[in-house]
Amino acid sequence: MKFGTMNLFPLGEGASDRKVMEEVMEDAVLADELGFDSIWLAEHHFSQYGILGNPLVFASAIAQRTKRIKIGTAVMVIPFYSPIRLAEDAALVDLMSNGRLMMGIGRGYQPIEFAGFGVDPKESIDRYNETVDILRLAWTEENWSYKGKHFQYDNITVYPRPERPIPLLHAAVQPDSFSRLGHAGERIITSPNFTPLGIMKKNFDLYSQGLTQGGHADVGFERPFMQQAWCGPDQEGRIEAAEAAMRYYKSIGKVIPGSDKNAAATEQEIAYYKKVQKGLDLLTVEQTLTHGGNFGSAQQVADTINVLNEEMGVDHYIGWFNIPTLDRRSALKSMEWFAKEVMPMFRKSEPASAPATVAAGG
Repeated sequence: MKFGTMNLFPLGEGASDRKVMEEVMEDAVLADELGFDSIWLAEHHFSQYGILGNPLVFASAIAQRTKRIKIGTAVMVIPFYSPIRLAEDAALVDLMSNGRLMMGIGRGYQPIEFAGFGVDPKESIDRYNETVDILRLAWTEENWSYKGKHFQYDNITVYPRPERPIPLLHAAVQPDSFSRLGHAGERIITSPNFTPLGIMKKNFDLYSQGLTQGGHADVGFERPFMQQAWCGPDQEGRIEAAEAAMRYYKSIGKVIPGSDKNAAATEQEIAYYKKVQKGLDLLTVEQTLTHGGNFGSAQQVADTINVLNEEMGVDHYIGWFNIPTLDRRSALKSMEWFAKEVMPMFRKSEPASAPATVAAGG
């Protein structure tokens, strides 16, 4: 089992842009010291929901401040990028980090972002697929050409190139995406907020079936699973974390596409988002505690991870400890407690990491 941490970069009331960046960098250094395997950076634009516009720039800074932790994006919205520029920037970060970059990628869903970049959301699927093709060519081939609907290149060589192709993890939400990505032999990343365990098990089963049907050996295809998490010995902290998570979930309604005709979502995805919105409107703290994340003592949190592993094959658990509006001290203590008490349960042959000292930061 591998373990990671997730960062959304929300701008809370009274916070500054600089403070947000400094705190996430502190989190990255702490995660590296505590023995986490990965740290993940979200990309968003034009709202306080998340203020990191370029995860690769931040990833390059993390690479210089850490020693071993892998650095992932969750996710980069690649229809907004020039494929060549993206290939160059990602290769540079991968080389500077000694091969630690993992790129989670998606086609986006927020109308305000498509409008801001002047990209037609109806083009997002084609732009996404063409960009993936170009990234792989740029990282592996010399003097290549490409003729697509949106991008055309003739006899081009891109520098620098990574020492090996950078792992691409595709955002998976709907059942058909799990099946399709499995059949194509692609890696996935998912953040199933409030999706029942039974549905997620079916989704991961579809992914496994797709891999088999596509002729891919089910080796090296991780099942990463991301959710909000809090770990600690006291009930009060558990409730505070659930309340913070509930506030975050209710805020999601401001950015999901819904029925907006300019959204980058398909009709099937819009129907899904409407169901999500309806559920969020009725959300309670009690429901958040049981279905909205992983909150509790070390044993409770470990039990949940065991269920995810046994039922769905989850082998890369990504905890979102820095929950928006949760007191920062509580979030950092939770990370330490998780590393000290939970991770050793899944790494019995490895020595437990000694907890680092939590900064008092704001």
